[in-house]
Amino acid sequence: MQLILNTKDLEITRLRGLFFIEAPNGDKRSISPRKVSSIAVTQSCNLHTSAIELAAAHEIPIYLLNAIGKVIARMGAPNFQSIATLRRRQVEFLISPEASRWVTGLYLLKTEGQVNNLLQMQAKHPIAASIKAIARKADDIAKLPMVEAGVKIMAMEAAIARQYWQALAQWLPPECDFEKRTRRPAQDPFNAALNYLYGMLYTVVETALFAAGLDPHLGLLHADEYNKPVLAFDFIEPFRPWADWLLIQQYLQAKVPAAYFSKIPGGLSLSKAGKTHFIPLFNEWLRSERTWGGRKATVKNHIYQLAGRFAKKLREDP
Repeated sequence: MQLILNTKDLEITRLRGLFFIEAPNGDKRSISPRKVSSIAVTQSCNLHTSAIELAAAHEIPIYLLNAIGKVIARMGAPNFQSIATLRRRQVEFLISPEASRWVTGLYLLKTEGQVNNLLQMQAKHPIAASIKAIARKADDIAKLPMVEAGVKIMAMEAAIARQYWQALAQWLPPECDFEKRTRRPAQDPFNAALNYLYGMLYTVVETALFAAGLDPHLGLLHADEYNKPVLAFDFIEPFRPWADWLLIQQYLQAKVPAAYFSKIPGGLSLSKAGKTHFIPLFNEWLRSERTWGGRKATVKNHIYQLAGRFAKKLREDP
């Protein structure tokens, strides 16, 4: 698991071979280093050298993150055995039968989120049933080798996306001027805001993978691209509908004025006023709690936990 230090002024020391953590309010807990895959520090805290030495002895990397979740520094053991081993297992996993099942699972989680969005807008939404019918193909796709499964997963995703976005367009306010997904550049205010939210979400997902000891540049479904965190392109998928709903709520509450957007060649982008609104909104959303997969945690911790589960699987599989 990732040990996430997100409370200001925590004290982290070593006590009887364990990480000992004490919060400003007096709460205390001990964690075995054998349970920790990485440590992510997101708030100012007192990380004692004894804790750093304990992490180094167990080859646990420590990451310092800034306000938007980007890694700004890393500390680790003077060797890279565990990191190299995990990277090698990432490559081996790609050609294993498990790869198709894992990637299909990521897209089923995305579909689940899309269906939930539609049902929140209209109970028993007719498109929700149609999307579920398309997603039933996933069981057969998961049995295929990754090369074959990848093509079918993307076709399934495209078919679901068409229905999902068309259904949302019917519910969004007229000022969204939304008809379909457009990216670079966005053709309407809704897409411009959504593209920016997705961009910030990519950074959080990439950092979560990095903090778990994974190489974000070794993708599963998405093809390797030079200097691109393609594994983040895979792992962002379950969380896209969460960002969709964040933006939908903003529009339904009439909190997205035209002043939040600027014209650019060929389309629209967020203006300075728009970024001033959406950046703190996004960070607050990351800290908000939700129940997912039977676990209650912040949005950010859910992202980190998914990355951690994948890293744990790679470490445990022969």
